[in-house]
Amino acid sequence: MRISQWPKVNTKWYLGVQCLKCRTPILFALDHGEGIGQPPRTGRLVLTCPLADCGHQADYSTAAVSRFQKQPPATKEMKHPGGSI
Repeated sequence: MRISQWPKVNTKWYLGVQCLKCRTPILFALDHGEGIGQPPRTGRLVLTCPLADCGHQADYSTAAVSRFQKQPPATKEMKHPGGSI
């Protein structure tokens, strides 16, 4: 069995808003438009920032909804006794 070394990258698009306090994207839904066209309007939208250091909760009903793609986590460089691989 061959197992790939490289993790699969999530290429899906998500709808989200920026946290009013720390400006981190708050993703709240899959974008079924795959990044094309205008994002849909939302109804009442109360969200909490996912960052533990922030956790700000606010009403984003009138906030601009944007499209985001999740960024892959930073990869750690593999170390070898003789140096980097």
